[in-house]
Amino acid sequence: MPPPPTLGRNRSLGGACIALFTLSTAFPIIGSVIRTDQAPRWLGVADVAVAAALVCVAIVLASQTRRTLTDRNRLTAFYATQAVIFAIPALLALFFLAGGRINWDVLVVGVAWRGWLLLYTLPHIAAALAGQSTE
Repeated sequence: MPPPPTLGRNRSLGGACIALFTLSTAFPIIGSVIRTDQAPRWLGVADVAVAAALVCVAIVLASQTRRTLTDRNRLTAFYATQAVIFAIPALLALFFLAGGRINWDVLVVGVAWRGWLLLYTLPHIAAALAGQSTE
C-alpha cells in the first residue's frame, strides 16, 4: 500500500525546511563579514526572499504536523537543540577573537530570529522526517 500523499509531502517539507534553514543562515553570516558599502544589492534581496520562503515552509510544516507530534518527536528535537545551542559559546568565542571584524548588528539579528524559528520548528521537522501521517 503506498503511503498517504501527506506523508510524502510532510517529508518533503521537512527536508525543504532544513535546506532553507541552512541557506538562510548563510546570509547573515556572509553579510556580517562583508563591509556594508561593498555588499551587493542582490545579496539583501536574496536574503529576504529565502527568509520569506523559510517562514512560509515552517508555518505550513508546523500546521501540517501539529496534531501528530509525539513525545519521541519532542525528544528528538531536544537532542538536536543540545547541538544547536553550542552556537552560543561559539559566537562568544568569535566575539572575543574577531569582534571588530564582524558586523554584529547583522549577525545577531539574522541568527537570533532564525534560531528561534529553528527551535520552535524542530519537533515538527522531526515528525515530518519520521514519516508520521496527518491522517
